[in-house]
Amino acid sequence: MKLIYRIVSELFLLISPILILYRILKGKENINRFPERYAINSKKRLPGKLIWFHCSSVGELLSIIPLVEKLELSSKVKQILITTTTLSSSKIFETLKLKKTVHQFFPIDNFLIIEKFLNYWEPSILFLCESEIWPNLINKVKHKKIKLILLNARMTLRSFEKWKKIKNFSNEIFNKFDKCFSQNNETFKRLKMLGVEKIY
Repeated sequence: MKLIYRIVSELFLLISPILILYRILKGKENINRFPERYAINSKKRLPGKLIWFHCSSVGELLSIIPLVEKLELSSKVKQILITTTTLSSSKIFETLKLKKTVHQFFPIDNFLIIEKFLNYWEPSILFLCESEIWPNLINKVKHKKIKLILLNARMTLRSFEKWKKIKNFSNEIFNKFDKCFSQNNETFKRLKMLGVEKIY
């Protein structure tokens, strides 16, 4: 399954320019910032410790802001990176009054692109929010010995049934998390069954 996902991600990369063009025409992609999807970064990485949060859209973004605001007060944290998937979330970010935090669009989950992204930003820790599970990213992050946390984890029964069908692959992915913080008992039990060891 790992090999299949790798092949699919390579094929997706080939057709991604067409999909991005379609999204631009539909007003769902920023025409000036789409290169960020290929780890062509528009923001500068500052020296020092960087913390990375990835969340999908507006709701997840807003849920982490109180934590981000507290981390900005720490002298040990020099920069915070937030990546999101949607255009609407990037517009919400622009309204926030954050001093140490920058936003980039989440790169395509392709091995080479993720490698390039990680080499540029060099995060000390990555927080994936709710249900953002990206196998290539997770494998690369752990290969580089970057701490990995699943924050406010959420897994529906439908998603659980899908992951359970590929149990070996799912165990390989989920046991790479250093810690998981579940938002409900159902998710707690499902993540335990999928291989998460440290879950709270």
